[in-house]
Amino acid sequence: MLKILTLNLNYDQDGFGSWDLRRERIVALLRDEHPQLVALQAVCARPDCDQARELAERLDYPHKLFMAARESEPERGCAILSRIPLSAPWSYALPRTDSDEDPSFRRAMGATFAWQGEVWQFTNVHCSWVPNQNHAQTAALARALSVFPGPQCLAGDFNAPPDAAGIRVLTQSAWLDSHAASPRPPGPTFPADNPQTRIDYIFVNGVAPQRILDARPAPNDGPPLSDHKAYLLTLGVRAAS
Repeated sequence: MLKILTLNLNYDQDGFGSWDLRRERIVALLRDEHPQLVALQAVCARPDCDQARELAERLDYPHKLFMAARESEPERGCAILSRIPLSAPWSYALPRTDSDEDPSFRRAMGATFAWQGEVWQFTNVHCSWVPNQNHAQTAALARALSVFPGPQCLAGDFNAPPDAAGIRVLTQSAWLDSHAASPRPPGPTFPADNPQTRIDYIFVNGVAPQRILDARPAPNDGPPLSDHKAYLLTLGVRAAS
C-alpha cells in the first residue's frame, strides 16, 4: 500500500496552540498513520521555526523538499516529506490576477518517485481562496501537469469546495477526486475546529479507481493540528496484467 497525507500547517500561527504544541500533535498523527508521502502547505522555513525540517527529523523522513512561493519571501512556502527517494524536483508559479483580496504569490511544487515498478509524478499545491484566481490557477496547473506521462498524484489545499469551478476543471478532465472512489462517506476538512466543507484534496490521474482503498480526513480526537484537518489517501498496488 501507498499512503499519502496532505496538511496545511497554517505557518506558525497560534490560534490552535503554539507551533511547539501543534508540532507534537502532528508528529503523533504521522507516526500513527505512517504515510510514505506528506504534502505540507503554509510552511515556515525560518532558522527559529523550520517546520518541515523539524517534522522530518522527528519522524525520520529521509527525503525533504521545500520551495518558497516567491524568491523575496524565502521563509514561506510548501514542502514534501517522503520515505521514498524523490527525483527531478520542479516548481510552477501559479497565475495571479490583481486582487486586493488575496495578493499572495503561490507556487506548485513536485517531484517524481518510483513505486511498484511505476514512475509517479507527485505535486503539492496551495491555491488562492479568491474564486477567479482559484479557477485560473487550477486550470493553469492542469495544463502544466498534462505533459507528464504515467500515474500522477496531486495533493494540497485547493481553497475551494467540491462544486467550485476550479475543482470542476480537474474532475471534468482526467483527474479523479480520490474521495469519489473511496468507500467512506465524504468528510469536511475546514475549519478544523468545526469542519463545514472540504477544501483539501488528493487527486489521482492515470490510476484505476479500484486502487483507491481509502480516502478521508485523518482522525484527530484531540485539539486541532492547524486550521485545516489532514487528509489521507491509501492506494493499493497495480493489478497484474
